[in-house]
Amino acid sequence: MPSEVYVKLEIEEDHLKRLSNLLERDKTHLQDKERIALFHILSGKDSLYQNIDKIYDFKDHTIKPECLDDGEWTNEDRKLIALAFNLYNNYKITPLEVFSGLSKDSFLLALAGIVERIYS
Repeated sequence: MPSEVYVKLEIEEDHLKRLSNLLERDKTHLQDKERIALFHILSGKDSLYQNIDKIYDFKDHTIKPECLDDGEWTNEDRKLIALAFNLYNNYKITPLEVFSGLSKDSFLLALAGIVERIYS
């Protein structure tokens, strides 16, 4: 019989501040759950947040899929960016590709982004 697993998803204060900053910078409408999910993931990890302009164009309000070809990302960063793009516009990536090999923190961030996209 499978064991029960409980996951409590909380957003830390610094993550919330970074998320708010991206939403304000983009002038994201509060009903835009796709973009909120995108920014939820991208604001949740320092390496992504610090390089946000390589990932998202705030002038045109568009993602930059070509950033995934940049060799500077870790495998985990690349997976989180691809998931964020998927939640935004169905960018092609499978759940197995995303979750395989993620650290616990990145797994929870990915899961929270999915929850944000579906239930917000």
